[in-house]
Amino acid sequence: ISDQLPAGDALDCSFKEVTKAFLFLHSMRNPKFDVKINENQTRNTQIDRAVTSAFSRVKDHDLPSLKAMLVRSSMVRALNRRVRMALPWLPVRPAQEGSAILGGLLGFGASIEKAGLGNDSFSKPWVLPPSIAGRMRKFRKLIFSCVKTSFLNGIVSASTTPTPLSHDEYELPREVRTVRVNRLKARRSLNSAAKRKNSVFSQLQQEMRAWSGAALRRGHVAKGHGGQKRAFKVKLIGEGVNDYSGPYREVFTDAMREVTEVDGKGLPLLGVLTPSANNENEVGDHRELFAFAQGTNSNVCTSRIASSISRDEESLAKAFSSATYGDWEAQKDIAERLMFLGKLVGTACRHGIPVDLHLPQGIFWNKIVEETSTSSFNLREIDLLAWQNVEQEEYCEELLSSQQKLLNFFCEGLASVMPFEILALFTGPELRDLICGNPDVDVDLLRRVVEYEGYNENDAVIGFFWESLHEMTSRELKLFLQFVWARNRLPCKESDFEAPFKIVRNMNNATDSDAVDGTLPSASTCFFSLTLPEYSKKQILKDKLLFAIENVCTMESDYVTNEGEVEEGWRGL
Repeated sequence: ISDQLPAGDALDCSFKEVTKAFLFLHSMRNPKFDVKINENQTRNTQIDRAVTSAFSRVKDHDLPSLKAMLVRSSMVRALNRRVRMALPWLPVRPAQEGSAILGGLLGFGASIEKAGLGNDSFSKPWVLPPSIAGRMRKFRKLIFSCVKTSFLNGIVSASTTPTPLSHDEYELPREVRTVRVNRLKARRSLNSAAKRKNSVFSQLQQEMRAWSGAALRRGHVAKGHGGQKRAFKVKLIGEGVNDYSGPYREVFTDAMREVTEVDGKGLPLLGVLTPSANNENEVGDHRELFAFAQGTNSNVCTSRIASSISRDEESLAKAFSSATYGDWEAQKDIAERLMFLGKLVGTACRHGIPVDLHLPQGIFWNKIVEETSTSSFNLREIDLLAWQNVEQEEYCEELLSSQQKLLNFFCEGLASVMPFEILALFTGPELRDLICGNPDVDVDLLRRVVEYEGYNENDAVIGFFWESLHEMTSRELKLFLQFVWARNRLPCKESDFEAPFKIVRNMNNATDSDAVDGTLPSASTCFFSLTLPEYSKKQILKDKLLFAIENVCTMESDYVTNEGEVEEGWRGL
């Protein structure tokens, strides 16, 4: 319910809103419900849809009474008020968990997940002493996501690297280093080898090769930069644009898009992420997912090394298979790229930039938060055909072990930027929403945070604009979002927007209708702003907007690029 309100805090959600939502649910599910809803009350359709969806799996005869639901919601909210006050004083991972003294095989204070990162197959024999932290992780679904997010944000703020202010408040301090990126060079690379070398991802990795995690934990906010936190400044070679936050977000978006690109043979261009078997074969329910690219020398399993080993040795080999899997000396490049991907994802999360990554729930998000999921679910999510073929059991074990090993590299990079231990408080879906935002561009959510300059809600061109957005495909909506905000995902709820979406009237040739209809819309990605001419017809607006978002390739508006920079950016094109 609170996710649909501007405040977005479940602890501050009014009892009146909760009661209205539960009344609506009971009136829809029980025709004999004797409490009538006041028709004069203003209703929130988003809340009604959210409550209906949340209880969609509950059968009518199992639906609790209105009184029981109100009492239960009050109790859970009272619990969360206490949890919010107690979290800063409690360890999320006590030292005694997984201790060798209590039956583990890792040193005191070391977790079994250190090598396997959530490998549940061998964790049951360990003696896990009861602790408040363990109970909180076990009942993490009872803790509101806003409470956990607030706690995480406090840790992130406390761990931010201090940055002294510049003498000129409009200038970035020298501690915020400049990263030079040639996007034009990246886009004209035609083959896989050139793409891997010249991609935005590779350029960022090369520029930051000597950076520590502390450099990426900066969160400087410069005046006039739209409130965007940053760890570095971006210089786009050959493009006449100043980094007032738009180019900073743009390089994250470009890098995340590149790691999921494939060549004509379906092979990953950068060797970081590859389409899952379900994605490649277009089978199953999860056809959009990507998995970690395994390289060419990852087909050696430690189970083949010794043909006769004891039962205890076999159990240990399975428990630590992700740590001993395959010949990884030849794949250091993959490990370095995955660690850098983890650093980029962590930096984007710290600075409120959702990343467009479709990664499996079982072997990625659930493993990071140490949430239990069966091997059957993990395999079915990425390779349905292998899951159905019982004769491929050895291949399935190798696949899951290799993915676990690669995840450890990613997590090593992520942990250098984010407080990794705190993530265990979240559920897998909550962590995914926190890092990736909403995978679908919600036009209604965007409309709720809009501000108009020169227009009002009732103007005909504004109606044309929103109708055109509703008619766009998911791909076109992502292109539009990148056109106006340099990112292709929205936050999950209204309260997560740091700045409103602005639609500004284009006053050039305002009296000449023919000239207005021939003008293209423009955007300022730094300030989440769209400059929209007053088109006379909806089809004209839609055609111009689609042309703009489909054909824009550079940022050009802040200054005229000098000849030397043009030559460097466009050389060899």
